[in-house]
Amino acid sequence: MTLATMMVAEARRLRGVRFRHQGRHHEYGLDCLGLLVVVGSRCGITLAGQSPHMIDRRDYSSRPDTVMLREQLGRWLRPVTQPQPGDVLLLDILGEPQHLALVSDYPHPAALGMIHAYAPARQVVEHRYDTAWQAATRCIFRLPQD
Repeated sequence: MTLATMMVAEARRLRGVRFRHQGRHHEYGLDCLGLLVVVGSRCGITLAGQSPHMIDRRDYSSRPDTVMLREQLGRWLRPVTQPQPGDVLLLDILGEPQHLALVSDYPHPAALGMIHAYAPARQVVEHRYDTAWQAATRCIFRLPQD
């Protein structure tokens, strides 16, 4: 099983977990960054030899510092142009790049999905990575070891 496959499988196990701003535990809730931190930790991912929990930032408001978010993603992950399962999406919400999602495979031919802790849904959800979400994509990132 590839690391990307493991990440998607682990994220799918968290579907239905309630949304909670700065949440980092499946029993109490997750936000979009918390989902990625938990998935990364459960999959044994290290970034520069550190667990995702060690480099996690929890000092952000409900409207994160978009410059800092993009810089941190660029520091730990590699930008790519075409998404594939296991990649991280930086998405515009209310005109600012402040939301994160994990790309998943999707049970339709030639389609991708996305898994994210989505505040309007009040939980972790998976759905098709459709044209609206593609248009909202500001950057795509991949783990360096992939």
